[in-house]
Amino acid sequence: MERIDILAALSQVSSLRYEQIAHIDLSNGEDFNTPGAWEHEHGVAPSLAYTLAKAVAKHDPVRFGADLAAAHCRVISIGDSEYPSQLLELYRPPLILYLQGTIAALSAMSVVGSRKPTPYGRQVVETFVPPLVASGITIVSGLAQGVDTLAHVVTLRCGGTTIAVLGSGLDRIYPHVNRHLATRIVEAGGAVISEYCPGTPPLKHHFPARNRIVSGLSRGVIIVEGDIHSGSLITAEHAMEQGRDVFAVPGNIFSPQSRGPNRLIVQGAIPLLAPSNLLEYYGLDTGAKPEVKAFSTEEQLILTALGHEPRDVDEIIQRAGLPVTLVAAKLVELEVAGAVQRQPGGLYIQLRIG
Repeated sequence: MERIDILAALSQVSSLRYEQIAHIDLSNGEDFNTPGAWEHEHGVAPSLAYTLAKAVAKHDPVRFGADLAAAHCRVISIGDSEYPSQLLELYRPPLILYLQGTIAALSAMSVVGSRKPTPYGRQVVETFVPPLVASGITIVSGLAQGVDTLAHVVTLRCGGTTIAVLGSGLDRIYPHVNRHLATRIVEAGGAVISEYCPGTPPLKHHFPARNRIVSGLSRGVIIVEGDIHSGSLITAEHAMEQGRDVFAVPGNIFSPQSRGPNRLIVQGAIPLLAPSNLLEYYGLDTGAKPEVKAFSTEEQLILTALGHEPRDVDEIIQRAGLPVTLVAAKLVELEVAGAVQRQPGGLYIQLRIG
């Protein structure tokens, strides 16, 4: 049996850590489907040897290859040149990764947050992701609804590379509505990856384990929004255990979605107040500075009226004291200029943060 097949079989043993078998040459053609091969030849404890042998004996290489072909994916294993070296630092690195797309040598940041972001959370993603993409950073997230999806979408819109880490098989995209987004990610030069074999459903306990890969691929994690017991904070915990930087965006102390980031800041996470904080922290350069648009007097009045809270057109008109038709026209121009964005429900947010 090939090394990749043996590792695929062993990946089904949830209690196994790579360090327990790292000393064994799995490519020497040895028969690993008997407990004796593990116990007597390689010093594996009897109970674990039985479990490993059973997993290998159960594995069908022909069916495994057919499943990969049906899911249109390939597999890379720990020790391969393409395997992300960052993951070797994990307490329990995945033995294999199922992959659509390409994982090149990457400098990445994870952006995660609530599945139900507030307009403020959406504004944060729209503001922080573009400068990271412009500086050559790959954006990693989990393809979940909300902040994850927005992080992937904004990255693609900016012409960047993004990686989605799933808690299911690659043929079971979750949520299903994001299957087209997954395709776009791969077509744009990014990747969709999972440690779960094709056919694996998105089970609840897969996602906390998935989050260790999200943080493990990255030099740092940005927590945008999330309640105290959200998956975002699980990702932050993994990041701290892995020695990654944890950044948190402060928010309204009365908003449930900001409880998580605010608590992380109290516990020592790095507060993010502007994209420049992040760029300066890592010494990143976004390249040539774009020409700053000079806003007209009317546009300045609209931006001042908008502030940094979501507002509808009627409120903007009232606060700016300008005619309806002028405000409507200027909002379109400001949106094209990237200064504001229209949100669901007809609300507008300002995307400029100092």
